[in-house]
Amino acid sequence: MGTEPLHNAIIVWSIAGSDNSAGAGIAADIKTLQSFSSKTQPVHLCTLITAVTAQHSNGVDAVMAMPVTLLQQQADALLKDACPAVIKIGLLATAEHVRWLSLLLVQLRQQNPTLLVLYDPVAISSSGDRLAGAALYQAVFKYLLPQLDILTPNLPELWALTLQAPALSHKTAALQQLFQAGVKAIIVKGGHSASQSQVVDELFIASPFRYHGHSAYTHYVALSSPRQHHAFSRGTGCCFSSAVAAALALGYPLEDAFVLAKSYINQALHQPIAINANTGCPGHYGIPSDSRYLPTLSETNPVADVTPSLTQVTPLTLSPAFKPLKAPLGLYVIVPSVEALKRALVAGVKTLQLRIKQATSTQLKHDIMQAIQLCQQHDVQLFINDHWQLALELGAYGVHLGQEDITTADLLALQQAELRLGVSSHGFYKLLRAQQLQPSYIAIGAIFNTQTKNMAGKIQGLHKLKYYCALFNTVPLVAIGGINADNAHLVLGSGITNLAMVQAFANATEPQQWVKQMQALISQHVKGAHHAE
Repeated sequence: MGTEPLHNAIIVWSIAGSDNSAGAGIAADIKTLQSFSSKTQPVHLCTLITAVTAQHSNGVDAVMAMPVTLLQQQADALLKDACPAVIKIGLLATAEHVRWLSLLLVQLRQQNPTLLVLYDPVAISSSGDRLAGAALYQAVFKYLLPQLDILTPNLPELWALTLQAPALSHKTAALQQLFQAGVKAIIVKGGHSASQSQVVDELFIASPFRYHGHSAYTHYVALSSPRQHHAFSRGTGCCFSSAVAAALALGYPLEDAFVLAKSYINQALHQPIAINANTGCPGHYGIPSDSRYLPTLSETNPVADVTPSLTQVTPLTLSPAFKPLKAPLGLYVIVPSVEALKRALVAGVKTLQLRIKQATSTQLKHDIMQAIQLCQQHDVQLFINDHWQLALELGAYGVHLGQEDITTADLLALQQAELRLGVSSHGFYKLLRAQQLQPSYIAIGAIFNTQTKNMAGKIQGLHKLKYYCALFNTVPLVAIGGINADNAHLVLGSGITNLAMVQAFANATEPQQWVKQMQALISQHVKGAHHAE
């Protein structure tokens, strides 16, 4: 029996306290990180224990801080193996811990400039025990905040960190303090809010944030989910912040990590572990694959260098849904001209997109009109890329828009005119954003490298595609980007049933034969999927 190929593990450190009851702290971090690990993308968690605690579900009986010399020895030992890609910080027991850690982070960033540091500022446990004091947070402000990429406080921790009164009107002032201290992004966990119906977690990004080529600029994103009314939520904050760290370690952008962590916690709270009738903790069952656990998304438009308003929240919903497709997309060919469109029609393609990038306004209108007429004659589903005004004016079957366009296009007018809508997306955040518009389909890409667009940092790959297909199943999905006859079966194996192709069709020497082969391959996988159900 041959040996399977080895994949180098992604190293994550957890610097936190040990919870002997295994509901929070290091124990929760280990469970969460292990849930995100896989054979092809292994995540390996290393630990630095800051304190040993005596805990149970209803409280903390004792805390013994580790001496700084032992913390340094733990770090030195770990560095003999590998430098971490991500560090998640939990309980820091003393101001000396903070000062020591700040110096260590400077050293680690010299070895790995792309190191990401996330701090979950454990101040008060779920049971109400206070685990940090004013002196410690003064040290955090002075030494640690300037080195943080992400801070994940709950509401009591936010007030404790900034010495603010617990009022909504003071949240902006509290956030501004933290941003001025040097934090790049803040996720405010909403589990301690007064709402009995919803838990709203909020992401604030106040400066450019980059990781693995991804970037996002100042904006606000809120994720809400129904509150789970039970007593089995011990360690939820630790699990959430660890899920963010795990997703970042796997290369997801911050917004994707936020959506994934929220979904993970929803699943964990929906299926908790009961220790007895009154106590327990969240369950750990891997990356979610059930759409029930997806949160609802709200956001504001980005405004550079301004802390977002907490009142101007716009839910990304549009009701009713856009008109559904007449037929499954199946093989979806994207062409750059009317001539290429004619070639596709002759070859037997039944779903097309006209993507014209350069043309005069007169020529563009003429080409779109001609394309619409030709596709109507052949009963072909035609989507016009980007030019939604002309598509609306000329009575097109549908339009395809990018994420930037859906904020400026008149979606209501398109919907009322019964045009079908397709939306591009890449990643959990943009898929969630697109799905809430209830479009006719969502395009996911790029799956592989492509010659037609520079998709640096946006390659999704087959591993992520499986999760997307499982979670986002209320709208038809189509995979796009670098797909051809050689790798199409791999994409279809992820659960997708619609394939969009650009260069593969353009390069086909015998278009009719190529189209028949691709349509047969897609049909075979669709039948197999139905048989499996």
